[in-house]
Amino acid sequence: MNKVEAALLSFLSKAAQGEAEMPRHILEDFGKSAQKALEKQFTNENKDFYLRMSNVGRPLCQLQMQAKNVKPETPTYDFKMRMILGDVIEALVISLLEAAGVNVKNKHKKVELKIDKKNSITGEFDIELDDGIYDIKTVSPYAFEYKFKSDNAFERIKESDSFGYVSQGLGYGMANKVPFRGWLAVNKSTGEIAVAEAVDNKEERENVYDNIRKVVKAISSDKPFQRSFTDNEEVYYGKPTGNRTLGIECSYCPYKYDCWGNIEFRRQLPSKGKNPKWVYYTYISEEWQDRLNDNS
Repeated sequence: MNKVEAALLSFLSKAAQGEAEMPRHILEDFGKSAQKALEKQFTNENKDFYLRMSNVGRPLCQLQMQAKNVKPETPTYDFKMRMILGDVIEALVISLLEAAGVNVKNKHKKVELKIDKKNSITGEFDIELDDGIYDIKTVSPYAFEYKFKSDNAFERIKESDSFGYVSQGLGYGMANKVPFRGWLAVNKSTGEIAVAEAVDNKEERENVYDNIRKVVKAISSDKPFQRSFTDNEEVYYGKPTGNRTLGIECSYCPYKYDCWGNIEFRRQLPSKGKNPKWVYYTYISEEWQDRLNDNS
């Protein structure tokens, strides 16, 4: 277990038994940080697009949509609530770390990574501890169990990283000239905490830096749009249905309708269950169209 995770869980375990207290100055600092978090979420700041650490690792096609000012899907109230909770929980985790005796050297420090003579990427990392930078993430139960809590967390995060967490974290490390140690993840459903350790070496940094350079070049040169992902053949209990569906990366993208055009969001067609899952279809075969027409 990572020593940061161990210190945090030990403090919380003692608190659960009534054996730990949070110092007054940390409580007051949390109040100020929570206020800033709410101000951030409820301030109509400039929303003009620019590349920054928190988005440069996202799929290029999504960044191209943003750069061209394509209007995304209107966020729902629960999306906004998740953003608020993420910022407030981040402030809470930092206060808990300080109360647990962890030395928080820097909080929300602004950094800049030079790309070439004309371009640089800026950002603001969450925390720097004695051993390096950590990013605090509030994640879904699935992401927590399958990615952040797994034994090979870094590889799992990297293999499906549509939020750009790896580029963001290693970018912070390169910009601040300290190691990026990983992610301090909170399960938004259960409150569980885990530290997912990053692999920060020469090879990983070179890969991230090269990818950032390519993204900067593509956006600055207005490279022709191209999807970063393909749709998938629908397979139900091992048998192809003839239909095609969006992958998980595209399903959560706010530009999917502009990108794919005529997609249908409906219950999984071949399922005979009482409550089939919802699926984004990019193509419905003639056979299934006929079945739908017969049932209408």
